[in-house]
Amino acid sequence: MRQILQHLGSGRTELAHVPAPGPAAGCVLIQATHSLVSLGTERMLVEFGRAGWLQKARQQPERVRQVWQKIRAEGFLPAVNAIRSKLAQPIPMGYCNVGRVVASPTRSDLALGDRVVSNGPHAEVVSVADGLVERIPDNVTDEDAVFTPLAAIALQGVRLIGAQPGDRIVVSGLGLIGQLAVRLLVAQGYEVYGLDPDPDKCLAAERFGARCFTLHASADPLPDILAWSEGSGVAGVLITASTPASEPVNLAARCCRRHGKVVLVGVVGLQLNRADFYRNEISFQVSQSYGSPDPTDVYSARSNFQAVLTLMAQGRLSTEGLISDRLAFEHADRAYGTMHRKGTLGLLLAYGDAEGLLAQNVTLRSSVPSPAVQQVALIGAGNFAARTLVPALLAQNPCPVVAHVVSARGASALIVARQAKAWRVSTDLPAVLADTAIRSVFLSTRHHQHAAQAIAALQAGKAVWVEKPLALSEVELTEIAAAQAASGQLLMVGFNRRFAPLAQHIAQRLRQIPGPKHFEATINAGTLARDHWLLDPQVGGGRIVGEACHFVDLFRYWAGVPIASVHATYRGADGQDAGRFTLEFADGSTGQIHYLTDLSPSQPKEHFQISGADWEVEIDNWTKCRGRGIAGFNRGGFWMSSPDKGHRWALQAFLRAAATGAAAPIPLDELLEVSRWSIRMQSMPISSSP
Repeated sequence: MRQILQHLGSGRTELAHVPAPGPAAGCVLIQATHSLVSLGTERMLVEFGRAGWLQKARQQPERVRQVWQKIRAEGFLPAVNAIRSKLAQPIPMGYCNVGRVVASPTRSDLALGDRVVSNGPHAEVVSVADGLVERIPDNVTDEDAVFTPLAAIALQGVRLIGAQPGDRIVVSGLGLIGQLAVRLLVAQGYEVYGLDPDPDKCLAAERFGARCFTLHASADPLPDILAWSEGSGVAGVLITASTPASEPVNLAARCCRRHGKVVLVGVVGLQLNRADFYRNEISFQVSQSYGSPDPTDVYSARSNFQAVLTLMAQGRLSTEGLISDRLAFEHADRAYGTMHRKGTLGLLLAYGDAEGLLAQNVTLRSSVPSPAVQQVALIGAGNFAARTLVPALLAQNPCPVVAHVVSARGASALIVARQAKAWRVSTDLPAVLADTAIRSVFLSTRHHQHAAQAIAALQAGKAVWVEKPLALSEVELTEIAAAQAASGQLLMVGFNRRFAPLAQHIAQRLRQIPGPKHFEATINAGTLARDHWLLDPQVGGGRIVGEACHFVDLFRYWAGVPIASVHATYRGADGQDAGRFTLEFADGSTGQIHYLTDLSPSQPKEHFQISGADWEVEIDNWTKCRGRGIAGFNRGGFWMSSPDKGHRWALQAFLRAAATGAAAPIPLDELLEVSRWSIRMQSMPISSSP
C-alpha cells in the first residue's frame, strides 16, 4: 500500500510504498476511501521541515533548552546525533480519514464493510485505536464525514468556552477548524466574530453568519470587536490559528469581558502579557485535541465524534464550500504544492481500490542476499532501533544483512529499513519468523510484548536478542527459560553496560583484587509525563524494571557472584518511578542504585563509584574516568571522545556467538537472575533494613 510521509529534515513529502498494518486488538483496520489534508497542521509541518536549522531552533525554544541540557550532561556529539536522528525520521501525515472496516477485533459494534471515520493518516490502509473510530450515518456522505476529526477538535474548543447561547464569541483563525467552529457556534445561537489575515477565509465565514475582520499590520481589530460587543468585551475567544507569534493569545485576552475565557485549539506563541490577563481575570485553557482519551469523560474524543456526525445527519452542520480541491491519492504531492494558495481550505484525497493493498510484506531490493552472510531481522522500529540498534549493527565487521524490519505500522518499519539498508519491511511477524534464512532476531518492541515475541522466536529456531527488560513478570521468565531450554537457541538481553570499554577495563582490575567491593550508581533519570507508556504497569512495566535493570546487571557483572538480597530504602513520589536500592552479594560486596528523577539536568546522566578498602574509581557518563590506589587509573583521570555504553560491543559478542555456536556472552542464569531481581524491585516496599 501507499502512504504519505513528511521528511522533517528537508520538508520533502513522499508517497511511499509500505506494508499494510495487520489486525490488532484495540484497533480497527480500515481501507481508506477519502482523507482530508488539514492545511493548518500539515502546512506547519511542511514549513518546519523546509526551514533551516536556525529557523527550526527559533520555532522550538523548549527543544533548544533540552538540547543544551543534553550537551551539558552527555556531551556535544550525542546531542547532535540525537537531533540528526530525529530529523532523519519521516512522520506520517494526516488525521482525517474515511473508509470501510477490514477488521475489528475488539469493536463488536462494527461489521466488515461498515463506513467509518477515524483520525487515521493519509494511507490506503490504516489501523486506528478503537476510541477514535466511529460509524458514519447512512445519510452522511464520505466527503462530509471526512471533516469529523476537525469538527470534533472545534467542538471540544466550543465546549470548553462554556458560554451561554446569545453570548458573543471570537474565533481567531479561519482555517478549516475555525470555519467549522464558526458554524458550530452559529448553529447553537452564539454571535460570532472571525479573525484571519486571508480575506477569502473571512468571506467564507461571513456566509455562515459570522462578522469578520481581515487582519493586517496597519489595522487593529480591537476597537471594532469592542464596539460589536457594546463596549463590554466578549464572553470568550477560541484560538484556532497556527502561527509562532504570541499576538493572537494576547489580543484574545484584551477582547474578553471580565472573567472571560480564552481557549487555545491551534498552535501559537505563548509569550503571554500578564497585564492583559490580569486586568479582567481572564481564564486561559488549552484544548485536548478531539477531546479526552478517557471514554467515560463527558467530553471524550468518541463522544465528540458522535456529536459531530449526529449534527451532520440532522443537517445542522454543513461542510459546504470547505473543499477547495479534489485529487486522486496518487497525485497527493500536488496538494502540498498548492497548500499556500490564497483562500485554500480543504484538499480532499480520493483513494482507488487497487489490488494488494493488504499485503503485509514489501521487498525493497530485487536481488537476494548471499546465504553465506548472516541474516537478521529487527522486530520493532522505534527510537531505540533507529538511534542505537541500527548504528551499532552497521558498525559491525562483518556487517550482518538486515533481511527484515518489522513493526506494527509499516511506515516506521520503512524508515528504519532504509537506515539499516534492509531488504524487506513487514508488519507480519509470524511470516518473518518462518523465514529459514533468518538466523537471529532483535526485539525492541514495547516491553509487554517482549516475553511472547522472545518465546515465538526461540520456538522458530532463532537466536534472540531482547532489548531490556526480558519480561515483566516472574511467570514470563519461567516460560522464557522453558522455551530456551527446549530450543537450545542463544538468548541474550541488551544489558550493554557490562560491555562498555570502561566497564570491561574495571572488571579486569576487580578480578585481581580480593575481598568485598562497593558499587554505587547515581542515575539522573529525569521525569516522564504521567501518561507515558513506560509508567503503565501493563505496557512498560515501570522504569525500575525497564531501565534500572541495567545497573543491577552491571553490578552483578562487576561482583562476579550472585545477588543475595535487595532492599528498597526510598521510592519516588508524585507518580514518578524512582528509588534507592541496596544490593548485597554472596561474597559480601554491596551495591547502591540511586535511580532519581529530581536531579538537575546539568548533572551527569550516569555516575558510578567503585571502591574498596584503599582504592576507588569514578565514571561520569561513560566518558570521564578517574581513580586512586588501583592499577590502570590515576587521580587526574582520562576522557573518551564520546560516551560508549557498550552497545556496539554487546552486539558484536551476540552476533559472534550466533554465528559460531560459542557460549552465550551473558550466561542464561545471570540473565534470569538479574531480570528476576529487577521485577521484584519494581514493586518492592521500603525496608527499614540497610
